[in-house]
Amino acid sequence: WKKDEIKQDHGREILKLIPRFDDFTILPDNLNFSPIINNCFNLYAEFNHTPEKGNWKWTQILLKHVFGSQYILGLRYMQALYLNPDRMLPILVLVSKERQTGKTTFINWLNVIFGANMVNINPDDLASSFNAVYAVANIIAVEETMIEKAVTVEKLKAVSTGKLLTVNQKYVSGYKVPFFGKIILASNNEDKFAKVDEEEIRFFIRKLEMPKITNHNIEQDMISEIPAFLHYLTTLPDIDWSRDRTGFTPDEISNESLVKVKKESKSWLYKDMCELFTDLFNNEATEEKYVYISPTDVKTKWFEKNGKIDINYIGKVLRDEFKMVRT
Repeated sequence: WKKDEIKQDHGREILKLIPRFDDFTILPDNLNFSPIINNCFNLYAEFNHTPEKGNWKWTQILLKHVFGSQYILGLRYMQALYLNPDRMLPILVLVSKERQTGKTTFINWLNVIFGANMVNINPDDLASSFNAVYAVANIIAVEETMIEKAVTVEKLKAVSTGKLLTVNQKYVSGYKVPFFGKIILASNNEDKFAKVDEEEIRFFIRKLEMPKITNHNIEQDMISEIPAFLHYLTTLPDIDWSRDRTGFTPDEISNESLVKVKKESKSWLYKDMCELFTDLFNNEATEEKYVYISPTDVKTKWFEKNGKIDINYIGKVLRDEFKMVRT
């Protein structure tokens, strides 16, 4: 509220009771929360759960379902969310064509754990120039994700690694705050949720199958197990952040799902040329192990009558996607 409106509603004297701060800041801490830091108002919300030793059977079942063979990495990811909320993490992506595979259950459970420090948005919010809906969140979940525009993908990657964010909201002047947002995507598009470059190392993709164990009350069971699970996380060895700034090396989070997404992200011309090159070696009578070919040769041999494909585009695909070097 503006000062004049406060005085009009409550009188001038109430201004003496209202605390004044120098600025906004964000300092994420789920164990030792401070609402005021150096006379700056902390926009991070206080954590509402207390660890307590106990059983977390259903939590373990869901985490093993979500992270599969990378279950230990999943525990490390959860440990970082709870004990190291100020650290950067890879973009976690949960994908499955089928419904009711646990994506929403996992995100709902995280919302209960992290409360006001987590927000659910849609892909349009990412593309928008107004970011107030997620600017102060520590965990940002994007469900039903299908990011088609390259600029949105680049923005997503920039947000996942940024340390400061300018908050843009309607009718308010922009201001900068420290940013510690971790991004979780959920999508029914297993191979096409976004365009992922070959060199990309920021995506931790998990493909979810149908659950082998059915429990229609699993969310409530997991919520009751939150104190026990948090206690378990405090008993794990500290994460070695010296190995990678995200706590996960590219080799650790690499898996078959990531490889498929990168392959699907290739251009249509790359895919066509792969088939043409394969056919060239398999079907033409030659004992040669290598073929020396130029963009002009490719154009003449296969795309001479296609006016949409020029030599420059062919050269770009050979150079950028096939990683070929001109000799």
